[in-house]
Amino acid sequence: MEPSAKTPVNVEMVTKITQDGEKDEIRLSAKGSLVHKNEWIYVLFTEKLEEMGEVNTTLKIGDSEMLILRSGSVSMRQLYIYGQMTEGTYEMPFGKMATEVQTHHLAALWEDNGRSGRIQFGYDLKLQGEEAGRYDITIAIEEEK
Repeated sequence: MEPSAKTPVNVEMVTKITQDGEKDEIRLSAKGSLVHKNEWIYVLFTEKLEEMGEVNTTLKIGDSEMLILRSGSVSMRQLYIYGQMTEGTYEMPFGKMATEVQTHHLAALWEDNGRSGRIQFGYDLKLQGEEAGRYDITIAIEEEK
């Protein structure tokens, strides 16, 4: 595969949230693209959020870390490194919040062709220093046929 060739993909994301003993699940499906560049794999897609508009999302995936960048009606920058506390930001129309995540699980498994795979990660989130729950996320990436 060429290092910077874009591969059309389907992205399925399931987010399980545990907050104050309550559990919730959010599902997202989107079309996007996957790019291999140097040591990184990038997955780019657009989320359509109810009542808020579109959010462009970039996943930058390495061997032991992942960076999520979101821009549009919601902006976010968050680094996830297994076993570490990392800081980030989350910005919505009403303001910007500081985030902290303690990543307790991070795995990216790719098929031999590198165009399909699964990312699983989990973390405890703090917003402005306050506990905001535990998040467990699975992202399935399938090359478009």
